[in-house]
Amino acid sequence: MQTVRKERIILKKLIKYSNKKQDTISFEALNIKDDFYPKELEKKRLVNIVGTGHEDDYGHFKHYNHLRLTEQGKHYFEKRFEINKELMLKSFWLPIGVAFVTSLLTNGVLYGIKLLLK
Repeated sequence: MQTVRKERIILKKLIKYSNKKQDTISFEALNIKDDFYPKELEKKRLVNIVGTGHEDDYGHFKHYNHLRLTEQGKHYFEKRFEINKELMLKSFWLPIGVAFVTSLLTNGVLYGIKLLLK
């Protein structure tokens, strides 16, 4: 799951508050002026947008301007680290290792042939 930088900043702040035992944080405390990024995080199931204050007769709140971190959101950075580590292994270190071993074998065979021909 991909997130943009502003979404990750919001998640980091929420995790800090969560570690201080504050579960529900307002948009103002997180310096969120636009509700686009919180809604994107909610679509990705990393946070829940909750309402506070007085409910109307139908159980709805007037303002939905607080965030609550989900379990998936709490462990997002751990999962992201593991995915990046696996990606680096497969896409970077493995090709370097294969190229190194191939070069050693090729040069070793060529050196062996030169020794045999002398």
